[in-house]
Amino acid sequence: MSILSTSTKTAATLAVVLLAGASIAAETVVTLPSGVKGTLSTPDSGATGQAVVMLHGFGSSRDEVGGLFAQQAAALAADGVASLRIDFRGYGESVGDMADTTLEGLVADAAEARTYLGGVEGIDPERVGVIGYSFGAAVAMLEPNAFKSVVVWGQMGDLQKEFHEFLGQDFYDQAKAEGSASVDLGWRVVTLKQGFFDSLAQNDLASRFSGYAGPFLTIAGEADPATAYFEQYLDLAKGQTESLSIPGADHMLGVFSEQPEIGKQVIDKTTGWLKSTL
Repeated sequence: MSILSTSTKTAATLAVVLLAGASIAAETVVTLPSGVKGTLSTPDSGATGQAVVMLHGFGSSRDEVGGLFAQQAAALAADGVASLRIDFRGYGESVGDMADTTLEGLVADAAEARTYLGGVEGIDPERVGVIGYSFGAAVAMLEPNAFKSVVVWGQMGDLQKEFHEFLGQDFYDQAKAEGSASVDLGWRVVTLKQGFFDSLAQNDLASRFSGYAGPFLTIAGEADPATAYFEQYLDLAKGQTESLSIPGADHMLGVFSEQPEIGKQVIDKTTGWLKSTL
C-alpha cells in the first residue's frame, strides 16, 4: 500500500545527514488564506521564473519523512528553482481536522498553493510544477493539467483498492455504520469520516490523469508496489514521460533503511527533470 508515514527518530537522524552541507535557500513559513501552512523556499539570488509545489503523503507533513522534501527544496533552490511545500489542512501545522479529509479538499489545497506560488515576485505562474509523494502523488495526478511538469514518488494507482487493502474491511464497515472510524497506524491514530471514502469512489485516478500532455516523471523503489502502475500511467500520459525504479529501495526511499544515497538519487533526478521541463 502506497501510504507514507511520518518521521521517527531514525528518520530525523537521517534528515540531519541528508541536509548536512546542502545549499540552504531563503525559507519563509507562510500561511495561506485557508489556513494552510507552508514553507516558501527561494534561491538566495531570488526567484528566476521556475517553481514547484510539493505535496506530502498520507499521515505525513510538509518536510516529509526523513526531511526529504526539505532537502529537495534546498536542491531546487541551489539550481534556481523556487518551491512551496505545504501541510494539507488537518495535517502538520495547518488548520483543520484530518478526519474531514476529502480528495476534493486536498486538490483545493494544492490549487491554493499553486496560486500563491505563482504570485510570488520573480515566479512565472505558467512555469509551476509539482512533486507529490505517495498519496500526495495521487492529489497531483488528479489535476495534472494545472501544472507545467509533474513528478511523483511512490505513486498510487487505484485509490479505492489501495486504501481498502491498507485500512481493512472492518474500518470501512465502521465508517459506513457510524459516520467515521479510527485506526492506530503505529505513528499516529487516524480518524476518517465517510466523506473520505465517498470522495475516493467519486474520483478515478486513471481517468483524471489520462491524456496529460505535460512532462511526467514517476519514481519509486524497486520493492515499492508503485512500480506495478508505471506502465499504465506512462501509457495514459501523452507528453514526455520517464520512469525510474531504484534497486534496493522500497516505498520509504532509503529513510528507514539508513541509505541516504537513495534519497540523494531521487532528489538529483527530480531536480534535473524539473530544471529542464519547467
